[in-house]
Amino acid sequence: MAKTYVVKSAISLLLLACGRALAEAPAGAVPSTGTEAWYADYELNLRPEDAGASAIPWRLSAWQFQEDLANFYHYNGRPPLNPAYFTVMILQECPGLLISAAMLIAQVRLSAGDCSQAMALLQQTFQWLSDGQTALQPFALKEHRITEIVMKAAVMLPGWNVEAAVQRFLEKESSCSPAHVLKSCEDAKLDIVVAVCREDLSWLASFTTARIWIYAKCGLEAAQHPEHLLCVTKEDLPNLAMESLAYATHLERRYDSFADYTFFLQGAPFEHASPRLVQDAASAIQAGHYSVPFLHLNSRRFLAGSSFCLRDLYSRLLDAPAPEVFGSYCCSQFLVRRDRLLARPQALYARIVAILSGDFPLACAQDVKYDPRPRIAVSALFEHLWHVVLGEPPLLTPRRSNQRLPLFAQIDITEGALPDALKE
Repeated sequence: MAKTYVVKSAISLLLLACGRALAEAPAGAVPSTGTEAWYADYELNLRPEDAGASAIPWRLSAWQFQEDLANFYHYNGRPPLNPAYFTVMILQECPGLLISAAMLIAQVRLSAGDCSQAMALLQQTFQWLSDGQTALQPFALKEHRITEIVMKAAVMLPGWNVEAAVQRFLEKESSCSPAHVLKSCEDAKLDIVVAVCREDLSWLASFTTARIWIYAKCGLEAAQHPEHLLCVTKEDLPNLAMESLAYATHLERRYDSFADYTFFLQGAPFEHASPRLVQDAASAIQAGHYSVPFLHLNSRRFLAGSSFCLRDLYSRLLDAPAPEVFGSYCCSQFLVRRDRLLARPQALYARIVAILSGDFPLACAQDVKYDPRPRIAVSALFEHLWHVVLGEPPLLTPRRSNQRLPLFAQIDITEGALPDALKE
């Protein structure tokens, strides 16, 4: 049988030196003669139906989910969040799978400061375990009643770790606290830095307790924000170097006034990042549940690699030999704690601004025939470098394997990995 392979690749910008770089070029762009391509990402899809064969069905193995749960609860393993999201609606066919998944997602909601949804899931779980009797109020449960339900679960659903899940939830739920109310802009725990060029900023409407810093690359009149937001500062910037110039400018100019945490986002952030991940991180900060120094927010992962141009930039910026390999996520959106921002001197951020503005010499020049957007080449190189500048190792640990992250963030979201409702 003939097989049809569909290859997707995201080739970043190409440079006139022997180096290879990384970003998306305009549709139909063709590299100039003499340049080399470094694939920023590479995906090979086999679609038997394109060759007239039957499609390959997707299957979830319940025993593998059991094993993953056991590893998570007893051996500090990776949480199986993707299959958990897929299975929260499968009560009739396999109740143990559903109940254990619901308990895991309840813990995820707790980790994001979403106590109401977490408690609702726990309430629903106890209702299922009580044979559909009147829903129980978690705060009203007495210790002997909890023990009774857990013992019943152990008999009804052996092997699903429901007992461990309930115990862990009850250990964490005491951390729920009232929502944070912003009394003044100076009291904000969260800054949101946005690089914008005519994008719709209505998505900012829910960030009422954050300070918003809008860096307008295409004129202030093209950067309209929701009017009810009180703590908004706008600045005009030249349309150079994509989002990187806005990020570096903020780091240099606001060095003495960072909030506890800062989001660095593009004007249309959810083209690359999960809205749920961004909102959960913001909610966890406001609830006081968040303490991670660096979180990359985007979905697509770059292939680990390097290039002459990237190594040149690294050595000139940091005055140190470059690592052999870099690895991170595409497209520069992240959340950073204040101490990480202050770990670098203000002068370094000023140097980044100079590099992005073209006032600092680099070995590589931009292939403007391939992508004419001003200074996008060096901005694309920073997609592989921001995490290093902000204190992470050159090969950034994938979220799903990073146990330093809160539970809600230990997930990598790719095409087909989550229901659409969780991506929107």
